[in-house]
Parts: sequence; C-alpha cells; structure tokens
Amino acid sequence: MPIRLGNNIPALNARRFLNQNSSDFTKRVERLSSGLRINRGADDPAGLSVSEGMRSEILGMKQGVNNATQGISLIQLAEGSLNEVSSMLRRMREVAVQSANSTINDSNREGLSSEFNQLSAEIDRIALSTTYNDQVLLTGFGNSVSQTKTISTALDGYAGVSEVGISGAVPGTYTFTDTSADDNQITLEVLLSDGTELKQSIDVGATLDRDGTSNLVATGTTFVANFDRMGVQVTLVGPTVDTESTTLKSTVADAGTGGYLEIGNETVNIPANETLANIATSLNATLSAQDPAGSATYDARLNEIQIDSGGNRILEVPSGVLGLTAANSYIDGRLDGKQIVVSEAEGGVLQVGPNNEASNRIALNIGDMRSSGNELNLTGLSVANLESARNVISRVDAAILVVTRQRGNLGAVQNRLQFTTANLENAIENLTAAESAIRDADVAEEISHFTRAQILTQASTAMIAQANSLPQSALQLLQ
Repeated sequence: MPIRLGNNIPALNARRFLNQNSSDFTKRVERLSSGLRINRGADDPAGLSVSEGMRSEILGMKQGVNNATQGISLIQLAEGSLNEVSSMLRRMREVAVQSANSTINDSNREGLSSEFNQLSAEIDRIALSTTYNDQVLLTGFGNSVSQTKTISTALDGYAGVSEVGISGAVPGTYTFTDTSADDNQITLEVLLSDGTELKQSIDVGATLDRDGTSNLVATGTTFVANFDRMGVQVTLVGPTVDTESTTLKSTVADAGTGGYLEIGNETVNIPANETLANIATSLNATLSAQDPAGSATYDARLNEIQIDSGGNRILEVPSGVLGLTAANSYIDGRLDGKQIVVSEAEGGVLQVGPNNEASNRIALNIGDMRSSGNELNLTGLSVANLESARNVISRVDAAILVVTRQRGNLGAVQNRLQFTTANLENAIENLTAAESAIRDADVAEEISHFTRAQILTQASTAMIAQANSLPQSALQLLQ
C-alpha cells in the first residue's frame, strides 16, 4: 500500500462514513425520543401533507362529537320542559271537559277558569325560562325573525339579471333586496346527499319601459326560509308578498314589431307553510295582452319570460281568443349576471362534521311553545261558560298534538345525534390509526437502525484513529 504524506485517503474515507453514520444515529435518536417518524418536512414531504390533513380532520371530528353531545343536552332540556307543558295541557283539557258539564255551576266554573288561566300562564313562563347558554329554546329556537341576511346587487346594461342562491340549506330569515337595473329572479338551490341538485327559480316581476330604453326595477321580498328535513324539502314560510298589478301595456302588434313591453308587478298573497313550487307559481305575475281593437284579452304567465343564449330577453305571447295572434317581443342588450351566495346564514344548526358542507350539519328547530304563540294558539280561550268550555277541548287537543309532534321531532334528532356521535367516534379511531401509520415511528424498526448506526459510528471513529496512524510509518522510513 502506498504511503503518502500529502493526503491521508483512508482517514478521509473513514471520516465520510463517520459523518453518515453519525447523521443516521442522530435521526434514530430523534425518532425514538419523539415517537414520530416525521418530525419535519424534509423527513417525508408527502407524508407530512397527508398527516396534517388527517390531523385537521380528526380535530374537527372531535369537536363535532362535542357539538353533537351539546346538542343532545339542549334537546333533553327542551324535551323535559315540553313534557311538563304536555302535562299542563292535559290538565287544561281535563278542566275544560269538567267545565263543559252541565252539572257545574258558574261559581264552580270560576275556580276552574282560574286554574285554566294559571296553567296557561305557567306554560308561557316555562317557554320563556327554558334556556341553554342564554338562548331561549321554546319561543322559536333556530327560526328567529332577527336572523336576517340582506342580499343586494345592481347590474349594468339594458337590463340586469341577478341570481341569488342559498347554499348549505341553513334555516333562518333572508331578505332579498333588489336595486336599480336589477331583475328580481331568486334561485334557490339545494344539493342532496346523493349528489342530486334541486333548483327552483322565483320571478317576482319587473318594469320594462317601451321608449327604447329598458329600465329594470324590481321589488324586494322577505321570506322566512325553513328547511324541513335538511337538504331534502325546501319550504318558504313567510309574510304576505305585496306587489303591484301586472299589465302588458303594449299591443300584440307592437310586440310583434319588436317594441318594448312595460311590465309591472302583481299582488300576491302567500299563506304560511306553502311549498316552494306553489310559491313560485303564486309569485309569477299574470300578464294581460290586448289587441289594437281592444276586443280580446289573453293572460300569460311571467315565467314565460326567458333569456336565450344570445343574451336576449324573450316574452312569448300565446295565441288567445277572437283572432288574437301570437307574437314575440325581445329586448336587445347585454344581461350581466351575478350570483350572490349567503355564506354566513344562521339558524338552528348543529355542526357535527369537520367540513363546511350541508352533510356535516343537522338542522334543529323548535317551534314557539308559548300558549300565546302561533304553534299552540291558546290565546283568548276560556272555560267560564258551557259553550266556550266545549270549544276549548278541540283547541287544547290541537295544542297537545303540536307539543307531541315537537317532542317526537326532538327525540328523532336526539337519536340521530347519538348515531352521529357513534359514527364520528368510529371514524376518529380509524383515521387516527391511518395517521399514525404515516407519522408515528415504528419503535422496533427504529431500535434496529439505532443499534446499527451506533455500532457503525463507533467503528468509524476507531478506523479514523487507525488511519491517522499511517503517516507515522512514513516518519519511520525517513529516520
């Protein structure tokens, strides 16, 4: 073997291996100390990304379990109070039946009437005092009128079109406000759990001038949006919608030559608990078209106004009676559309999942259980005389049915939450195991590598000492 003084190649080689073995030894010590295979991004970039995502999901699921547990507590509190309300309603019915008997005199009925009124007042007191985290539960929880979102938009062009979509199917109250040059078409979209998309448009009406300049002015409408069976059925429960009468001002002949149509608004009354399809039908104003001679009138629905692919607004006027000829009119111009999504909707919702999706939320709505509320509707009842006592029986029966249904709904949601909690806990367990397989260290494997790195480090150190002794042989040759 050559002996050189300039470079000690064996020592350099031993030093290189010592550095490698020392680095591996340090890594094994770190993994055994932390219990993690991935301690920094350089250890496994892809694995770190997947692991961090899983950790976020796990934390979200754990909070979902807490939310579901709190929801169960809220439901149990509300249901317990409703149980007492139900007991009082049964007693009120018993009092009414007793008062409806002819063997009871007026003096007896005064005592019965006093008890009846006290029970009614106690129902109100319970409804107002049943709270969870300072939230009153039995006066309309999750469907408060104060939960209002205002949506407003204005668009350019001859006429504007605004599509307002409600995402997430969250209960609450929404106020749709339309400004100048703004078509008031409201589009409600609901995405079902199987991926099916339900879409319904509501046209409230608009004004189009016939002077060649199209000015679109729409009315605002307030709805109370109550979503029954989350993501399945949409019901708009709300106030009366009042608009102006709708009349097609231009003649059919003028419409056929491309004249502009002046369209007003129609008065529409919407009763409570109407379905979305029925409300859409009611809101679509009726247009009345008259020929030049004034001899015929034909009604057309406002929902026959459409937008074609070229951006034109088309009104199809069907053929009517007495020789009325169908014609089409259109309004040229660019219709700029804009979609506004309610992203901060409030209401009775339990967030039981880690993500911002409708499937991760469960609706929880409790009606107004006050005796004076719209649900029980016991205002003005009296058992002071025979006739009124008989009428009270059916009214109290209806109230008992309302409370029973509400208790049944709460029980159904509670059972659902219990299954949701069990599923989340199972998912947390499985996802934690998956995350552990990616990020946690295998102690047996790491001990094996640690022992190997430790031995090699010691051997490398010894070999450096041996390699450094080689130049001493050159000195002996020089002597």
